[in-house]
Amino acid sequence: MLLWSCTPTTVTSSKNTAAPESNEPVEQAGSDILAGDAWHLNNTGQRSFAGANGTSGEDLNINDVINMGFRGTGIKIAVSDTGVDLSHPDLNDNGLDGYHRDYSSADPSAWQAADADPYPLELDGHGTAVTGLASAEGWNTIGSRGVAPGAKFGGFLFIGDWGDDATSYETKVLDQLLGDFDIFNYSYGYPGCSFTPVEDSIVDGYKQGVTFLRGGRGAVYVKSAGNDFVGYNDKCDILDDSFYLGNTNTNEDQNIPYVIVTAAVNALGEVSSYSTPGSGLWISSAGGELGLTTGSNRGPAMISTDILGCADGLSNSLSDTNFNKGLNVLNSSCDYTSQMNGTSAAAPTLSGIVALMLDANPSLTWRDVKHILATTAQKINYSTGALTHPLEEDLDNHTYDFLYVRNAANYDFSNTYGFGRVDAKAAVELALGYSSGLGSYVETLDPNTDGWYYSSGAVVAVPDEDATGGSSTITVRHNLSIESVQISFSTDHPLISDLGVELVSPSGTRSKLLVVNSNIKENTLTGFLMLSNAFYGEKSRGLWRLNVIDGKATNTGNISGWSIKINGHNVSTSDITAPNPPTLLVHSATDLSLTDSPPVTFTASSSLDVMRYEVAIGSSPTGEEQTEWFSIGTATGFTITDMTLTADDVYYIRVRAIDTSENVSSVLIGNWTAGQ
Repeated sequence: MLLWSCTPTTVTSSKNTAAPESNEPVEQAGSDILAGDAWHLNNTGQRSFAGANGTSGEDLNINDVINMGFRGTGIKIAVSDTGVDLSHPDLNDNGLDGYHRDYSSADPSAWQAADADPYPLELDGHGTAVTGLASAEGWNTIGSRGVAPGAKFGGFLFIGDWGDDATSYETKVLDQLLGDFDIFNYSYGYPGCSFTPVEDSIVDGYKQGVTFLRGGRGAVYVKSAGNDFVGYNDKCDILDDSFYLGNTNTNEDQNIPYVIVTAAVNALGEVSSYSTPGSGLWISSAGGELGLTTGSNRGPAMISTDILGCADGLSNSLSDTNFNKGLNVLNSSCDYTSQMNGTSAAAPTLSGIVALMLDANPSLTWRDVKHILATTAQKINYSTGALTHPLEEDLDNHTYDFLYVRNAANYDFSNTYGFGRVDAKAAVELALGYSSGLGSYVETLDPNTDGWYYSSGAVVAVPDEDATGGSSTITVRHNLSIESVQISFSTDHPLISDLGVELVSPSGTRSKLLVVNSNIKENTLTGFLMLSNAFYGEKSRGLWRLNVIDGKATNTGNISGWSIKINGHNVSTSDITAPNPPTLLVHSATDLSLTDSPPVTFTASSSLDVMRYEVAIGSSPTGEEQTEWFSIGTATGFTITDMTLTADDVYYIRVRAIDTSENVSSVLIGNWTAGQ
């Protein structure tokens, strides 16, 4: 399996003179000797052993929550990563005995053994640093402190070269999605230089987790967005030393509504230089910069735990800063690192905040958590202005993207920040005493097949190097309050890198799903899953438009088809009024066939909120011997086939209307005689 590491790619250089690295402890109440250098806990403008200062006040408001008395106590976090050094003195008391997992074994019975040891076999300190950011112990006189120092963790040794052994990677992924945990942290992913699909079984695994775990309130899945703001195509073994633009929508496992995907922000209160953008983001959390003392990206990284000793891990004798080399009095044994960074770091800082929220209110559902995060996020670096193309390859008369877009429900959404930077204090304050008003979760699925309800198979040409592009529309009849929107997109265009894909809601909100001229070396897409959170809180009913723009000349293609799925809840839970029934059933009184009904037509219901019509065939006015009720969508004509009928017997046709609140109309009935 190909997974990106915690260290982002540096694509710029600088001649700035390095500032000296601090060697003196920055004390903080509580005596965790490095906590004062952890800017994400309390940003005082410190350097955190890097070459440049942060900006005072640009943090996650963690200390305010700690002062409120919340520590994440009683919350269990699964950290699925490169493993964890359980012997670390800042982690050992927060590890959950019997909860750790070792996926390096080809024997599934060993994965969750009582004595499973997640020690990093490849001596990679990534997972140990991730764990420390979430739940390193507090007030024990050493090290820094986790965002949720009272939370317990289970360490999973998941990432490694054993991914392709006799037991399939898919089986291991499914296993690490479930268990007696409140939060699952995934600080890993795939490089964005190609489009990576996800198996249906994995989507179902996530759905099972949000449906059944935590006593039916649902586990909270937190995932890193990626470190591909600008990446190299050679990450995908492409013999092309060129840059590409990362996007959350290139990885289907990030385009699942049950997952919270986080971007990274730095100690200046801005997006981190490497953070992958995209409409699938939900929020941003602290990830820092590279923590270097020379060159570019000298901004503070993150202080966290590391594999013990100077021989291995992120902090070692070959490091490029004195702190990480063990030459600083505060880290002489290399047990900590000052250079943890990436959206890999943003995920555990967010997971820690979710643990604080669940400590404050354990009754929160997974959807409540998402709603509170979106509602309380800080709109840092706020602007509704247009962004410029990072590779300077935009199209004339075309807007590459906007920093923030305000939707019709007054939510500000950004492909850079999601709903903004997480605010722990505001989130916990709202969580206290919070009572969910979201109602039952609804996905626009066909009741017959469980497939997506709304599709367009129309082939639409996409004009070459044209800012107008090609457009296709779908009318959605469900009247839901939107929580997320997914599309399944197909195109025969030979260079996906040329294409920009934009979804426009009935309210007119525009969401950029893919950006033009991304330089991603991929040919054609078939039914590829993408997601946008930009429409949160809007109403779903109406005309949705998909615009596809070709940003370069020479290659042409088409929209081959697309589908849309709305995820949300009913706008009104008090709608108990049945829709008007269909009228004027028309069909012949007899039919020679002993397998098919006669062709049937009817007049549509006069109610505006009808979502579908359902049909049943029986041997009496109330019978269902031939077919149970099934949907025919919004069609007003049908023929039922593949039945077994008896000559000269009378059969009854029943038709009813169903509205967006699943209210059922009275039944329109007709009959015919078979075999005559």
